[in-house]
Amino acid sequence: MVMRIYHETNEFLEQCFHALEKPLPAPVLKKLGESPVLRYLEAHQGLELAIVQKLARYISGLNAALLLLDSGYTQELGVIFRTLDEFQEDIVFLALPIVGGIERGEAHKKYLADFFQEEFDNPNNPILSTQKREAVSRKKIRAVIANSGKNNLNPHDSRELSRTISQTYGGYVHGASCHICEMIGGDPLHYYLSGMAGTPRQVEFAYNYWDYAYRGLISVVLAAKALGDAEVVEKGCKYIEHFEIVTGDTGSGDAEKLMKKVKRKNA
Repeated sequence: MVMRIYHETNEFLEQCFHALEKPLPAPVLKKLGESPVLRYLEAHQGLELAIVQKLARYISGLNAALLLLDSGYTQELGVIFRTLDEFQEDIVFLALPIVGGIERGEAHKKYLADFFQEEFDNPNNPILSTQKREAVSRKKIRAVIANSGKNNLNPHDSRELSRTISQTYGGYVHGASCHICEMIGGDPLHYYLSGMAGTPRQVEFAYNYWDYAYRGLISVVLAAKALGDAEVVEKGCKYIEHFEIVTGDTGSGDAEKLMKKVKRKNA
């Protein structure tokens, strides 16, 4: 049942995304060095376009995560979860000046400049490229979100919760020993190198996937609000209710409850 609703949710997210991208200007072909590439015109490189592009990565990541979950590749799934954390934060950060009532400040301008910048200023010889990225720090992005007042936590707790989640899944990206040990099981003990299907790890990550599917739905609704698509907002809100009923869980107040639980545990 749970895997079926996850697949259904991803299909719904794709439908919503295509509705959101349809009215946007299409990228155009241009020459980058000797190669033709698709790029958006500078006049179109605003918050709305960046939101849609980040949403594309989030939904694609959810689809990839579901394939990994089906096969029990939990280590690799943890890596995907880590990227989804940042994509979702980026979507909220980018949407706040449009729907959150905050000013579009230097952090947003700097973010967009870095986001749309080419990777190399000498595409025919990347080694000779001299440009460097000046990305807005993750700490700054979380601070803007936390200080916006658009969540159930005070700014300090909001930042700490984001940092803790990031650190948890960061261990899968960097290959920390404590996470690699999760690949060991069976009798006699051995490393699972072809996924952990049928083990408690797969069940654990199926439970964790709920959060990312739910946040995907929230991200679609937020993106639709930023792009002024009332129809997708309405459909998204109705589907969230459906998702909560089918899964028997709700995201309402989860951040606050999780932080209280963490604090009690530490105490």
